[in-house]
Amino acid sequence: MNCLCQLPNGIFATEEQLEVLKKKENCKILVFSDSHGDQYIVRDIFEKFGASCDAAVFAGDGIYDLVRLMEKASAYEEAKRWLPPVIAFVRGNNDPSFISTSFCKKIFVPKRVILEAGCRRILITHGNEEGVYYSTEPLEDSAELENANAVIYGHTHFPVENMHIIYSMNPGSCSCPRFRSKPGCAVLEVLGRDISSIFYCIEADRKTKFVPFFPERFAY
Repeated sequence: MNCLCQLPNGIFATEEQLEVLKKKENCKILVFSDSHGDQYIVRDIFEKFGASCDAAVFAGDGIYDLVRLMEKASAYEEAKRWLPPVIAFVRGNNDPSFISTSFCKKIFVPKRVILEAGCRRILITHGNEEGVYYSTEPLEDSAELENANAVIYGHTHFPVENMHIIYSMNPGSCSCPRFRSKPGCAVLEVLGRDISSIFYCIEADRKTKFVPFFPERFAY
């Protein structure tokens, strides 16, 4: 479970929990982005995947949806069990820099975060300032400057996995998909030196279903 306390780098975890994640040979990271006000789908995502993952990453645009879930977790033990030990998030172009909450006087929402998981040093950014609609090369340049070997981003509302030298992935939007994609999220897996993601499309009828699928993949 998460401590619901924020570190200076913006991540919600203890220093000990970050060190455990860094030393894990194998780990799973829940990744979602661009919820844009759909707090209920964020709740469903965490109820399905949160407890089985070592960390969660939100790539921006809808930070209030995540914060509402964290507020619920601060009051209800059942909801707290949905939160993995490490939660990282970044500011999207529609998110504020700071948020006041019932469990934390003021939350800082950073533009970028570095998360170390196993042998991977992951840059997390929304992607709007890197022009991700046109190319992921600026993302890779930013990663190199941060000595990162993987990138998680959002903004385009379209799921993509890039198996380049610097691995990058976008889970798509969990509520507002674009370009004929469906609402979705992903679970990123670090297995030793290997890294890949399982992508899920979200089908909401009477009960929310998560169906694995293959997104756009590039291996150049």
